[in-house]
Amino acid sequence: MSGSSQVHQKASKWTLFVFIALSICLPAKVSADTCAAQLFHETVNVSHIYDGDTIRLTDGRKLRLIGINTPERGRDGNKDQPFYLSAKKQLQQIVKNNKNQLKIVLGKEKNDRYKRLLAHVFTINGKNISATLLRNGQGFSITIPPNIRFLNCYKNAEKEAQNNKRGIWNHAFSKPIRASSISNSTLGFQRASGTVKRIGKSRSSFWLNLDANFAIRILKKDLPYFNSVHPKTLLHHHLTVRGWVYKKNKEFRMTVHHPASLQIHATD
Repeated sequence: MSGSSQVHQKASKWTLFVFIALSICLPAKVSADTCAAQLFHETVNVSHIYDGDTIRLTDGRKLRLIGINTPERGRDGNKDQPFYLSAKKQLQQIVKNNKNQLKIVLGKEKNDRYKRLLAHVFTINGKNISATLLRNGQGFSITIPPNIRFLNCYKNAEKEAQNNKRGIWNHAFSKPIRASSISNSTLGFQRASGTVKRIGKSRSSFWLNLDANFAIRILKKDLPYFNSVHPKTLLHHHLTVRGWVYKKNKEFRMTVHHPASLQIHATD
């Protein structure tokens, strides 16, 4: 064997040794940040902050942040909900720190029924703003398909705030309302709890009655998201649900589009 061949063989053995040693000693690769985005659809400029989850852009578009619902401003003589101003001020500060410029990832469904743009919103350096507000306890996570891209990010951010009693999670405002207490004064976004007393079915939906005058509606078209818990299995289970309470035919209702908005409590 020539001298050059011996040197090449020794180098190859040494390279293999180093590779194996590094493989053993180096920590495993850290999993990807579930709140991060690699690509953005637009960079936008903000002209106004309505509250903690809605902004207006300089081009006139109104934008609703995906994944979070923050407390509402009081209307018709009613007081502001707790943490309305806190959430708004935190979003204002984030926007100010970014010189009124943000990046967005559009939802799969790009507009809601109010014609607002639906988007995941980020700081210029890529920090997820809904996750930041949720982590600080400034709102509730909400999941509405098909805009579920950062679902785990938002659930985990809320859980962190809840575990550490931050913001709304250290206030009575976070306590679910009992289904039997729902009334005209509790319309709008709520977390409600109760036991499923009856399950009905219509052409388009399953109906879970938590009280004589309060029903949870699960659309049949959303059933693919409920592959781990079918509505038919929930009779007599105690639930906490989140969504918007509305009234129709003298009955209070809430449409739940995804199991992330439905918590099943253990039974005795």
